[in-house]
Amino acid sequence: MVLSPDQELFSQTGKVRTEDDEKETFMTEATLVTGSGDVSSIAAVHQPPSIDDKPATGAPHGYAQEDGFIQDALRRTAVAERFDLSLVLARYRRQYSFSQAVAEDHRRELVRFLALCATARQYGRSYGMMGAVDELWHMFVIFTRDYARFCEEVAGRFLHHIPEPDGVATQGTIDRYLAFLGDYRTVYGEEPPPAYWPNPKRSPHNTDASCDGCSGCDAACVS
Repeated sequence: MVLSPDQELFSQTGKVRTEDDEKETFMTEATLVTGSGDVSSIAAVHQPPSIDDKPATGAPHGYAQEDGFIQDALRRTAVAERFDLSLVLARYRRQYSFSQAVAEDHRRELVRFLALCATARQYGRSYGMMGAVDELWHMFVIFTRDYARFCEEVAGRFLHHIPEPDGVATQGTIDRYLAFLGDYRTVYGEEPPPAYWPNPKRSPHNTDASCDGCSGCDAACVS
């Protein structure tokens, strides 16, 4: 599936544009929803309402205890890590003046996030996202053919990126982000790098633009 010009536009500007034909897609495909602040963003993966989604509250430790979750996540991660993002990274570096090392770190973290999103979707689950790595996701989405192919290879479906119109994270989004952090630890056997995956319970004023308490974060992101 190729993104429409409207989708390309909202990926670059943070505006939300919804076409009638996309409403049906939203109801039937895994949808990634972000709310953008000045620099960083909050994201959530929403599944179709036909799937019994368990409440986010009380699930900050993640979903990796589900049978087969870890193996599936590692398989999808291996596929994601082999995907060529060189053209995306080249533009990303030019736009943000990142070093090659930092851009490669962002790449690793983004493909891990998307691989875990694809896995969670198979179990009727969802995640939230916070941190500067989302900027690379924005960049990736506008390479529409590459992004569509990545989604097909890793998730078997298109993973939409649709900003939340008010840019404010709900408590449910924060809970799902904490679930992502928990599954990251379990699946990859290491702590999520705090420079890229900030703790929403604190105010880590770092160079990767975290938010000051995301449940109340609108334009309160810092660089």
